[in-house]
Amino acid sequence: MFQLLRTFISVYETHNFTRSADSLFLSQPTVSAQIKKLEEMLTVPLFIRNGKQEILPTAEADYMYPKILKILNEWDHAVKKVSQQKNLRETCVIASSHFCAVYYLPKLVSHLLTAFPRVDFVFKVSTSDEIAEWLENSKIDIGLIEQVDHHKEFNKTTLAMDELVLAGDLSSEYWLLGNDDLSLRQLNQQYLQNHPIEPKIIEIDTDEMIGSMLKNGVGQSIVPRCTLDPSIHFSQLPKDNKRHFYSIVRKDNLRENIVAINQKLQLLAEKLF
Repeated sequence: MFQLLRTFISVYETHNFTRSADSLFLSQPTVSAQIKKLEEMLTVPLFIRNGKQEILPTAEADYMYPKILKILNEWDHAVKKVSQQKNLRETCVIASSHFCAVYYLPKLVSHLLTAFPRVDFVFKVSTSDEIAEWLENSKIDIGLIEQVDHHKEFNKTTLAMDELVLAGDLSSEYWLLGNDDLSLRQLNQQYLQNHPIEPKIIEIDTDEMIGSMLKNGVGQSIVPRCTLDPSIHFSQLPKDNKRHFYSIVRKDNLRENIVAINQKLQLLAEKLF
């Protein structure tokens, strides 16, 4: 049964029987037969075969995908725990936005390692949207992000608050726009739309480079105050000058260690931030 479910997940993600067969070390007819058997068990079609290489998932497949993924993740976790019974180790996957990964998470990691010596931590970095998608599909345990859209399956807790300031050479004709932090980029664009200024835009890939450019007297930008070198001039924004950071977990994730780790993150954030 679990092999059928793993084959379904692979076909759903690749949209291709051949690529799934290669990744699962099975023959293409075997993959097709397993999908057909699963469809017969569920009495619904899972994929539309249009005669071409690519196949398309049905609405039923879209519904089943996150649920089957969760079943497999829970099964793998249980098997791993049983096989490592002597050590009783668990894994916790934490995904954070780039900003959280650079400025907040490093201050928390040593405390987590001390508090949970039998947990193997995995840290990933991505956008807030992708992290929410990973969490929805149970690919991670905890997310640390700036933006949280309303999602009934998540528990959200505020970890930190960050003051945004206008920094750099405020008379400069150049405005620095980063591609690293989508929410910060949107705040800069909104500020420019609401003020009668038309600066020359410099596109920059990383927040760290923006900080370095400002330090060297190039341009201006709205940035988090906590990232500024003391030598950089800044002015406070009259409004919309606060940004919150959150931890998010699935409401149905009842693993004791994950609940305890998330609670520890909240306590550490209150103390450190």
